[in-house]
Amino acid sequence: MSPLVILAVLLGLSVCLQSTVNGQLSGRVGLPLTLAINSGVVFVGSTSWYLVARLTGNVAERTPAPWHLFTGGLFGIVIISCAAVAYPRLGAGTTTTIAVASQLVTALLLDQFGATGRPVPMNTARILGLVLVALGVWLVVAPPKLR
Repeated sequence: MSPLVILAVLLGLSVCLQSTVNGQLSGRVGLPLTLAINSGVVFVGSTSWYLVARLTGNVAERTPAPWHLFTGGLFGIVIISCAAVAYPRLGAGTTTTIAVASQLVTALLLDQFGATGRPVPMNTARILGLVLVALGVWLVVAPPKLR
C-alpha cells in the first residue's frame, strides 16, 4: 500500500475521531474552551515541528504568498466548531457521510479548475462516482421507513 494512501486513511480516521472527542468535550466544557484547547495543542505541535525543521535545516525557502493562502486556520476553526456541534446531535455516521459528500463535491470542483496545482477534468466515471456517493448519503441519512 502506498504511503500516501496510508496518510489518506489516517486523515479519515483522525477527522472522525477528532470530531467525536471534540463533540464530547464541547458538551462538557463548552465550545469556546474546546476550540481554545485544540488551538493550543495545534500551536504547540506545529511550533515544535517548525523548530525541529529549523534545527535540522529542513525549512523551505520562503516566497511571497497571496492573502487567501493564509486562511487555513479559519477553515480549521470552522471544521472543529461544526464537527463539535454536529457529531453529538446528528451522530458520527450521518455527520461524516454528509461531510464526506460535501468534501467530494468541493474536491471535484477544485480538481476541475486546477485549484490544487493541476487540473483533473470531470469525466463520466467521476460523475458516476458522485451519483453513487449521493445514493450512499441518502441511504445513511434517510428516515428508516424510507430505506
